[in-house]
This record gives sequence, C-alpha cells and structure tokens, in this order.
Amino acid sequence: MKPIEALREDFAQTLGFIDKCDEHIFKIKNWALVTSSAVIAFSITQNHNAIALANLAFLMAFLYLELIYKSFQDKAIEHTTDISERIDRYLTAPELEDLLDGYKHSFGRKLEYPSVARVFGILKNRNRRHIMNFYGLLAVFSVAAFIIGILVA
Repeated sequence: MKPIEALREDFAQTLGFIDKCDEHIFKIKNWALVTSSAVIAFSITQNHNAIALANLAFLMAFLYLELIYKSFQDKAIEHTTDISERIDRYLTAPELEDLLDGYKHSFGRKLEYPSVARVFGILKNRNRRHIMNFYGLLAVFSVAAFIIGILVA
C-alpha cells in the first residue's frame, strides 16, 4: 500500500470515529435530560424535595462522561488535521519522501484515557461554553425544584 493510500484510509477511519463520538455525546445529553426530568418529577410527585438535589451528582457524572468523549474527539480532530496537512503536502509535491515521517497510524488502537485535569480542561475553551450551559441549566432546574418543593410544602 502506498503511503498516500494509507493516509486516505486512516483519514476515513478517523472521520468515522469523530462521528461516533458525536453520536455518543448526543446520547449522553439525551440521557442527562431524561434522567434529570425523571428525578425532578419523582421528587415533586413523592414530596421528597432533597431527591431533586441528588440530581446534581447525576449531572456531574454525565458532564464528566461527555467531556471524556469530547477529549477523544479532540484528539481525533488533531489527528485528521495532521493527515490533511500530509495529504496537502503530497498533492503539492508528490515526489517528497517524508510523507510518513512522525506519522502515527495507530491512533484509534492506542487511544489513552484522558486525565481528570485534561477532561475538565476542555471547559476552559470559550467555544465549549455550551456544554457548561446545558448542564448548568439542568442544575438550576434541580435546585429550583428543591426550593419550590420547600416553599409549596
């Protein structure tokens, strides 16, 4: 297999991985919304206001899980950027021999679990505020359900 063919194949596989991460992130958000709704509804119908606050722990777990997938996705995007630059270099000068110098084809096979600092470091990126906004809003609803439950009782 020629180096350019290996790059094209890896590019396609990595794009598939990025799509899979998107799918998992979407499912996590859905489960966070469903779980939050169920916990809040249960706490209100059963007059157990404190259960609404337990939802905050669930939200932290869902947030952490989403950030793990976002971390995997970020690494995959970095990998596709590297591949695209190599393919562009090949298209401009096909005679270059260094097409695969420093190239790591085993991206998906040796994916490392990110550290907790790396996972929560994703939130420092201003373009990722929507993640905190989503979970923050669900947390506000949980606290509001608790307060309303106390005031109504």
